[in-house]
Amino acid sequence: MSSDNFSDAVEGLTKGLLNWSAEKISSFVQKLKERKLGFIEERKTIEVVKEQYKSGEIIFYSKYIQDKEILFLIKLGLTLRRLEDDDERLQNLRNKIYNKYGAKGLHVAQFVQNGVLNRYFGLLLEKLISEEDLKEKVQDVLSNIEKYTLFVSGNSKIIDIVRKVTTIIDAHSPSIFVIAGLRSATKIVSEAIIPLGPLMEDYESEKFSSHEKEIIIFKLKLNVYKSNSQ
Repeated sequence: MSSDNFSDAVEGLTKGLLNWSAEKISSFVQKLKERKLGFIEERKTIEVVKEQYKSGEIIFYSKYIQDKEILFLIKLGLTLRRLEDDDERLQNLRNKIYNKYGAKGLHVAQFVQNGVLNRYFGLLLEKLISEEDLKEKVQDVLSNIEKYTLFVSGNSKIIDIVRKVTTIIDAHSPSIFVIAGLRSATKIVSEAIIPLGPLMEDYESEKFSSHEKEIIIFKLKLNVYKSNSQ
């Protein structure tokens, strides 16, 4: 075989291997995605999750959040939002998330589902120091959701809510703190506002209410925030 023919053969083989590798890699990546979504089991719900991979919110959050597991939980949270008109599938996915990722993972997903992450981003942008500071704060709140959010259940008691909030505020003094209740817990969250008053006097609040949700976002007052930052 001449040197020219040998070179042509090597070039052809190389191109073939590269093309084969690209196809294999693409197939491998797709299999990994399918395996990651396998715990959901329900095919229609899996397709909804896949749709979130290209959603505007995910594209935005991907710029600030590098943790792959948290980004996946955000996708699941967006899926929960999409399923809010289908109680059975919604509850089924909640159960799957809880079984796979525990209470913390479910709370991150619900933080997204209820639009709190969007509002949280907005509040951070109001006090933006730098893009890196924004990334660190968002990563911190999603990695340590229990320091920044209390999810109230339908059998919670007011006295327990006050006790838990007191513990969190005393231990962490978050600049933004969220109390959220869904469905049967909405009334309980509303009733907790007055007893929480003295504890949250350094905060101003905004409330988002519906027959399905009761969410209160407490923001540390500007003068207190500046004092704590010095």
